Amino acid sequence: MENKDKVIFSKREFLNLPGHHSMANIVASITKERDDDVEKGNRWVDIHLGIADCSRTISLAIDYYTKEDRQNALHKVDTMINTLTEFREALEKELKYQNRLERRRNRLEEEKKKAEEAKKKR
Repeated sequence: MENKDKVIFSKREFLNLPGHHSMANIVASITKERDDDVEKGNRWVDIHLGIADCSRTISLAIDYYTKEDRQNALHKVDTMINTLTEFREALEKELKYQNRLERRRNRLEEEKKKAEEAKKKR
């Protein structure tokens, strides 16, 4: 079996925008290890899901051996997707608030500079 025939799914994405200094990434893959037992009801795969940011890395176990394992695998991924979606919504709200605070700080600094300049002119 050629190497490309072994790949069921493979994706690697960098998590940071260009110009940010980290090699943060997410890697997801499903690769056939052996399928010579398909007639016996077996196909051996390697399922990998990893997330890295700076020096920290997590690698999640995705089991598929039993029906319960396969249900749990989908539940695990669905739970992560739902949690990340909710987290993104909360993060977006907080970042908008932080933008407003930054504008306020900038306005206050500008008013302070103007007041100091006016005081010097007196």
